[in-house]
Amino acid sequence: MNDETKPLKLVLKCIDKNEHGKLYALNQLVSDEKLKEILPYFKNYKLEDYENIMEVEGNPQGWMCSEENVAIVEDILGVDETVSQQEELLKQRQQEANKLREKKNQAMDEIEQIYAGAQRPTKFLKKLLKKAKIVYDPQDIYYDEHTSGEGQLFIIDKDDYIWYIINNSRPDDDHALNNIKTDTKGAVGFRVKYTDHLHDLIKLVSNENIYKGK
Repeated sequence: MNDETKPLKLVLKCIDKNEHGKLYALNQLVSDEKLKEILPYFKNYKLEDYENIMEVEGNPQGWMCSEENVAIVEDILGVDETVSQQEELLKQRQQEANKLREKKNQAMDEIEQIYAGAQRPTKFLKKLLKKAKIVYDPQDIYYDEHTSGEGQLFIIDKDDYIWYIINNSRPDDDHALNNIKTDTKGAVGFRVKYTDHLHDLIKLVSNENIYKGK
């Protein structure tokens, strides 16, 4: 079925490292008239068309055109979102993702420096959560995996402290280090006075993801 809400384009369907290279398919049906024009540039690939199917990535079967014929097909069909444009957009997104990842790594390094040698009073996690203004849980790891010893929390409490809680409850962890009592083997907790700068760093590394637990 044709989906007219999506722009017509060629999409990468599989990669054959040995022989055929990159193979592209249309993301939707075209008219019979256009189909006749582009059909010479397509082939209905089957498994036996590949020297080593184990080295083919993606879906190797169906009507596809080779990379060298992509521009010809796009021109015949009047495709606006070309493969080269898709690749350039992907490249830009990857570059942006890499920059963000580096920025997060730098922020986390600074957070760890701020908490180096910080106060470690003994507390119950449930009590800290009850009096918290806001709690960040990067990628929900603490919420989803705290029982297996994973996860970190950043707790901004009503006394203008920011707590950095590191789960330390795996069987092979040194539980003697724990100063935060939890429903498992405990966690290591550090606190420092609140600053807007530290809060901004925490929002960055946690994607501003709010803890879903109680």
